[in-house]
Amino acid sequence: MGVTWVFEAEQTAKSVERLLESIGGDLHGTFIVDVTPFNPPTPSSDYPSNVVMHHSKCPQSTFSICPKDTFKKSPKAVCDRGFDLILSKLSSGLIADNAGKIEIIGNEYSLYKDWMIRVGTATQGTTVKGVVVEIEYDPSIIVIQCKDMMIEFVKSVFNKYHETLPEIFKITEKPESYTALDTMWQYLGIATKLRKKT
Repeated sequence: MGVTWVFEAEQTAKSVERLLESIGGDLHGTFIVDVTPFNPPTPSSDYPSNVVMHHSKCPQSTFSICPKDTFKKSPKAVCDRGFDLILSKLSSGLIADNAGKIEIIGNEYSLYKDWMIRVGTATQGTTVKGVVVEIEYDPSIIVIQCKDMMIEFVKSVFNKYHETLPEIFKITEKPESYTALDTMWQYLGIATKLRKKT
């Protein structure tokens, strides 16, 4: 997984897909991301919620984040899919909030061999909450190497959204490696906003 930028788009998924096809994007396949909150039986500041996520790009992995103010302060882990089975045994401490689960399902497009763009419709239950776009630049995993080029890409292709930089772009000053957890943190932020939409 390369460096990724995830944002909510104002257009429909179809209009974003048509835009990508018009600039040479090739349909590569489909993708799915799910974001499920697990909450303590009684709300407590001592025991925060835990969010469990999956991404079809990493089919054997489960991502777990206990969200705090920032990515750096949030406890997080990458586990194998067996983690989901363990969570079911912890039902006295954490209960899945299935009503709060967000699923993002859509298509993947490859562009110029170096870029992978995923466009998906976000749903909560049967309610459509919005459209999410994930732009991945595959050749590098060093954030500061990709930041300016990704900003230019978003600016030229979408003509907006370039000012809503991911947190990782703002806080990274040294050549740090990008991980799949950085992508999932972006999805978590978007899912949190989408849950509040009516």
